[in-house]
Amino acid sequence: MQPAPILEARCRRKLGRGWILHAPTLEWQQCIDAPCVWEDAGLPRAFEGPVDYRLEFSVQPRATRRYWLHFGGVSYAVQGWLNETPIGYHRGIWDAFCWELTPALQAGLNQLRLQVIKNGGTQFPVPQVLSGFLPYVSSTFGGIWQPVYLFHTGEAWLSDLYVHGEADGTLHMEGFVAGEGTPDICLTLFNQHQLLYETRWQGVGRFEHQVRLSRVLPWSPDDPVLYRCRVEVWLDGALSHTVEQLVGFRTLQVDGTRILLNGQPFYPRGLLSWGWYLYTHAPAPPQKIAQRELRHLRELGFNMLKACLWVPPRHYLALCDQMGIALWLELPLWLPQMDAAQIEQVKCEYEAIVRQVRSHPSILIWTLGCELSQRFPQHTLGELYGLVKQLTGSPLVRDNSGGGECYGGALKEYADFADYHLYTDLPFVRTTFRAFLERIRPAAPWLQGEFCDHDTLRDFKSLRQQVKPRYLWWLESDPEVNPQGVRWFYETPFVEERLQQQGLDRYQARLVQGSRQELLVHHKFTLEQMRSLPGTSGYVVTGLKDTPIATAGLLDERSMPKVPSRAYKVFNSDTVLLLDWHRRRVWLAGGDRPANPDPFNHFGGQTLYPTLAVSHFGAPIQQAELRWRLRNRETLDAGEVQPVQLGGGQVEAIAMLELPAPAVRRPREHALEAELWADGRRIADNRWRLWLYPRPHWQEGLSKCALYDPDGSLIGLPALGEVFLPLARGQTPDLPLLLATRWADWMRDYLRHGGHILLILTDGASLVQEPLPFWREATHLLVSHPLFRQLGLRGYADERLFAFSTDRALHTEPSRLAIDPAAEWQSLWRRVDTRTGWATDYLAEVRLGNGRMLLTTLHFAGPLGDLPLSMQYHPAGQYWLYQMLRYLRPSR
Repeated sequence: MQPAPILEARCRRKLGRGWILHAPTLEWQQCIDAPCVWEDAGLPRAFEGPVDYRLEFSVQPRATRRYWLHFGGVSYAVQGWLNETPIGYHRGIWDAFCWELTPALQAGLNQLRLQVIKNGGTQFPVPQVLSGFLPYVSSTFGGIWQPVYLFHTGEAWLSDLYVHGEADGTLHMEGFVAGEGTPDICLTLFNQHQLLYETRWQGVGRFEHQVRLSRVLPWSPDDPVLYRCRVEVWLDGALSHTVEQLVGFRTLQVDGTRILLNGQPFYPRGLLSWGWYLYTHAPAPPQKIAQRELRHLRELGFNMLKACLWVPPRHYLALCDQMGIALWLELPLWLPQMDAAQIEQVKCEYEAIVRQVRSHPSILIWTLGCELSQRFPQHTLGELYGLVKQLTGSPLVRDNSGGGECYGGALKEYADFADYHLYTDLPFVRTTFRAFLERIRPAAPWLQGEFCDHDTLRDFKSLRQQVKPRYLWWLESDPEVNPQGVRWFYETPFVEERLQQQGLDRYQARLVQGSRQELLVHHKFTLEQMRSLPGTSGYVVTGLKDTPIATAGLLDERSMPKVPSRAYKVFNSDTVLLLDWHRRRVWLAGGDRPANPDPFNHFGGQTLYPTLAVSHFGAPIQQAELRWRLRNRETLDAGEVQPVQLGGGQVEAIAMLELPAPAVRRPREHALEAELWADGRRIADNRWRLWLYPRPHWQEGLSKCALYDPDGSLIGLPALGEVFLPLARGQTPDLPLLLATRWADWMRDYLRHGGHILLILTDGASLVQEPLPFWREATHLLVSHPLFRQLGLRGYADERLFAFSTDRALHTEPSRLAIDPAAEWQSLWRRVDTRTGWATDYLAEVRLGNGRMLLTTLHFAGPLGDLPLSMQYHPAGQYWLYQMLRYLRPSR
């Protein structure tokens, strides 16, 4: 059987109007335009089919032509009949396919019938086919989801074509001519409408052609130059088949840990997309929405999109080529549970997918699947790796995004680069990245294929006001409307109700805005840490947009930006200025340990010594100039450093500054700003907020305070033995003020009799706590309180709170009951889980009898990732401790 032709470029007719969608078992029928998946038409999302697509069309066939039906994509299994004659069967969501109509075609009116069964039901369970990730995000989708075309050819045609160029002007072309006879093949290359190259040869079957051209420009994200390639097949003097493709000339290479694009260091900065869209169940956005989200991606400083476990449609890939968006294409294998026959089907689908999309110059990186365990055979991954390498020649192919080290897959990998998905909370970012980066291995690029997610609170009010209810089905708790399917996360429908139950709905606008500001803080810290580590080669941030299961997108559900692009781009560009500080040590338990000084908070009245550095990817720069200044409302200090030489593809220190920090009487925010200039233009700038504090006057500002710290958790506690008097074992305090690190039952009576306690919980054993990330999946609500005015806090978590990050929060009512059922609890600082809507507490005030207690899980000292080990290196911690105790002191 002859292979089918590629879609004809000219003599084709789109079959879009006049379809009838019919579900016989549901006695349901509707007129539609194709493409249209049946969930968009109103069929139940849990319905697997079968569903019929019917179309009548007219044609006057000619004897010298062969007629074909081309499908851009149908989910999942489809069987077709023309005038009740079988014409084909196909399985697979992601690859296009073509059926010949000629034997069944009749002059005049023809009747086409397709019967489709989607994945997700009993016949084709999600884990047993290449379903991608969309079923775990929202739902499966069934039916025709990409355009359908009727076209004709002569007796010879192209069934495969791969055209790609190198940066030096070399054009490579290979393909296959099927059909009858010995046709002529004509190749032409155009720059817009100008002919650049033309050649012709004769042959059938597999062919290759290569030529070196002198008048072409390379394709890159900065300058996505494209050329139009036309390949015609002529037989017996008549045009039999025409195919057109856009071609980019670019060369991708690997040099140790560096990726080179057209000979220059290239640092991929990607956003992750699962292919979910608000207004359709299929991963096929309208052109306008696709352009908008890709434009926003570029404005935020990204140069790449990772299509995670889906294959974008033809028009989307073409947009990436045209707009200069590099692509990391991750083929749709996730959590598979497949037998031998199903694995063979995977191989067939992978070959078809890769052949159909490989000519796009934007596709730079390929992965065969995501977070695979050992349930998928290692030898099959090896075969698929070899297949993609053979078909694409790409130097960046990998079997398993995320890696066997992290997800239980094979440790013997088929991979051209290292790839991790390290979703870490800020205190553990640097330590975790270094742990995986510094493993001894052959030199290769080191990328984060997914990381850096920060879920914001969903803007339910705006969605309800601006989006029609039928597109918000995923917010409904009715399982008929919103079936859970294979989704393990099914909390979204209940978040609004939970916020209302806890009285948090009145803060919703504030929480939405605060969570977006916290996202910016989280991303800035994480991406700057990533860029500061020598040997990292690129990253993919999770993610592009908010979806039903996550709100970590930089765009909301409607593809609108959630953060200012200008503020984001300063730390997400080819050239990024970085800030670093000296290291310190603490001698503890007979040995040195890293002290991890707080990088954002400092005592005033001392000299600071920050180091400015740069991560530069691109052509080397010989003469650059660094300009910096320290300011609050006015400039306090400024300077210049020149000349600065920048090599491409590395991290380099520029200068250590010497900054006399002014003395302050209360916490004051300052900013260190830096700009890098070259050839009369600014190539990078950045800004870091720094906070200055007055040093506490312990003896003058506080009376004596009892200390209950049985484990010695408050390492480096100032004024120990002078202000803070440790309790002996079994001793209860006779002072009215107590600093404690653990709840004890005797504190109940101490409070009732007028004692005042600052309880800093340094482990998870006291009261009722839950391990939770401080930054990820959370937003913060600080109520109006006199203490916060003293601390100078605003209404959301910013960088000054990095050193206070904790991995535990208090459950309010169970903790109150554990203290005393008569206790009055006021939540001062709440953690609102942005995925579930449930709130817990980081800081609360409790009243019992005549006493008061502040209790918190915030970090003041002790080992926790990259946070200060000792209060000696936690200036804000010292100041907060001082002000909290002053707030509690009985003399108030």
